[in-house]
Amino acid sequence: MQAWQVVRHGPPAQALEMVELPALGEPGPGLVRVRVAAVSLNFNDVDMCHGRYPTIQPALPFTLGMDLCGVVDGVAPGLEAWLGRRVVSTGLGGFGGLAEQAYAPADSLFDAPPALDDAESAAFFIPFHTMHLALFRRAKLAAGETLLVHSGAGGLGSAALQLGVAAGARVLATAGGPQKVAFCLQLGADVAIDYRKDDFVARVLEATGGRGVDVVCDLVGGPVAIPSWRCVAHEGRYLVAGFSSGIEAGEAGLPMRPVAKGNFSLVGVMLAYLDASIPGLRDAGFSPWPREVGEAVHADLVRLLGEGRIRPVVGRRASFDAVPEAYADLEARRTLGRTVIEIAPDRVE
Repeated sequence: MQAWQVVRHGPPAQALEMVELPALGEPGPGLVRVRVAAVSLNFNDVDMCHGRYPTIQPALPFTLGMDLCGVVDGVAPGLEAWLGRRVVSTGLGGFGGLAEQAYAPADSLFDAPPALDDAESAAFFIPFHTMHLALFRRAKLAAGETLLVHSGAGGLGSAALQLGVAAGARVLATAGGPQKVAFCLQLGADVAIDYRKDDFVARVLEATGGRGVDVVCDLVGGPVAIPSWRCVAHEGRYLVAGFSSGIEAGEAGLPMRPVAKGNFSLVGVMLAYLDASIPGLRDAGFSPWPREVGEAVHADLVRLLGEGRIRPVVGRRASFDAVPEAYADLEARRTLGRTVIEIAPDRVE
């Protein structure tokens, strides 16, 4: 089978090579094998190319690709009910999706929404599951509250923006450049701020009458974090949900006195549906979500899809041979929504 592998660390165009690999054998315990139709690209993949992603550090060479859509064509004993179903999932270990076949853990496996094609389904899983967990289970966003979404035109940001609107919140968004600002307004943002030319703190305080927002969904981190604390409302929540400004932003220490002064909460989220009893998880600081939470999240998202209140944004559909160029555009922030690689377009519906 063909696969895109990281064979050396560096920018995607230098790190990636198309290789021919043996077909995958029967899956091990707790796993299924997926015939991959589409894979959604994200910044974690770019960091893995560079060898700087602290959460997932596979040995070279490895097949890239975190979130995928395809059809289950092999299962471990006890998982026979998944055979033949069109699914969304992460690849085993958080990589391995950019290939004609991939292993996927059953704990992270969900039926692809019938209303979405393969590319849309690949763009749906990580952004919408992550942002549903972030906004509703962690930040407790409620109707009538005010939400600020940083990087509102990206894959995660566009999901957060739509979910905020669907929840009845007033949504403010930041984005880089007039095209992305207009895109956020099209998705339902009440206010969209071009951070490249405006002071977003001043604009947010102006838009909220000096009160600030109830929830900040920060998908950028780094230089955005501390300024964001200045526009969180009293007893608001600052949600740590992404680090698109660079992986170093997720490892840098931040002063805690401003949090105490501001009387707001720091709230974190990371998507992972795993058995929390797996040895070493807690020692490494991981506290994953149980499978039953994922099932509840998925059911609510499918309901919102059916009601026409949310939709994954596929900004670009690229062919399997265009993977390095697609990642280069993502790294340079020349994208809207999610970029999806169609490995076998329209093969499964």
